[in-house]
Amino acid sequence: MYEFFLLDLWPYIGIALIFILCYVFNIKDRSKIIYITLLLFCIFRYDVGWDYSAYVEEIKLNVISERYEPLSKLFLTLAANLHFYPLAFILFAWPTLLLVYKSIEKYSNHPTLSWLVYFSLPLFFFASLSTIRQSLAAAIILYSYKYLKEGKNLQFFISILIASLFHLSGIAGIFLWIVYKLKLSRIVNIILFIVSFIFPLFVKDIIMSFLSNYIPDSIVSTRLQFYIYAETQGHTLLQYLYYAFAGINLLFYDRLVKINESNKQYISFVTFGVVIFNLLSFEPISATRISAFFLIFLMYIIPYYPKIFPIKYQKLIEQIIFFLLIFIVFFYLWIYISAYKNNQLEKISFIPYKFWFNHL
Repeated sequence: MYEFFLLDLWPYIGIALIFILCYVFNIKDRSKIIYITLLLFCIFRYDVGWDYSAYVEEIKLNVISERYEPLSKLFLTLAANLHFYPLAFILFAWPTLLLVYKSIEKYSNHPTLSWLVYFSLPLFFFASLSTIRQSLAAAIILYSYKYLKEGKNLQFFISILIASLFHLSGIAGIFLWIVYKLKLSRIVNIILFIVSFIFPLFVKDIIMSFLSNYIPDSIVSTRLQFYIYAETQGHTLLQYLYYAFAGINLLFYDRLVKINESNKQYISFVTFGVVIFNLLSFEPISATRISAFFLIFLMYIIPYYPKIFPIKYQKLIEQIIFFLLIFIVFFYLWIYISAYKNNQLEKISFIPYKFWFNHL
């Protein structure tokens, strides 16, 4: 039985300090420093993340599940054949963080703040510690935006194919292309945002009726029904963060777009992420995972929030946003710690941080 100690937060405190140093001081290659820091955290971790032990067991026994997509199965099989289970987590973490790094470097106006958004909001970095396959797919989809901007449709769809070969949900990246091509206006975004809170009341029955009546014997139907009926912890207070960000985007839409025309697309992606989140709200696991493909574009928008305000307030607003994001990290960890101490969870998942070389 694990007993929580405040000092067990040391890796997260350390990462937070690196963010603070990179933010306060004009350190060269700040983005690269943060990328390497998070990569080392992922490379050396042991039993950090919900699915970690399940993957380790399969790799050690060399019984890789047939349900895994081809490229994910390749990574896991390679680790199993080499009898070195940490390799699997390295192979997933490195391209995931590398693609995030390259995306931030290309499109962020404030890389440090963008990295902090990725680190602090639970659907991104913390999720990648558990959903290693899907998080890599999400990073590929994020990077594929580059091909949309450049009008390279073939490369974009190849990227979506590769993402789906790591996790089937990567197919949802096609909606990125659809939303990008539709070029939704502010009013359409607002309508979608509002309707998404009403429509879910009818969606569950429609989906279940369709599955039962038209494809009752298919593998897809069985898996979807399992997820829909599965017991989940439900939404937490953190979901309202995404609603708040989407609301800010729409409230200050004209100002954000005036600052950077690309914000028009980023806002549409984020709004669509909220729509997906709400439409699948009756099944929180799928809701959070699929919506993350689109909500991740908050990394590009949030750094523009200070510029909404008069120049004399911009630095102060930026600092407030920065430390609010730091607070979210520890608030998120506190939720897990509190649930564990109240016997609502079997483990905290992210604490304590252990090194794999002590558990070979």
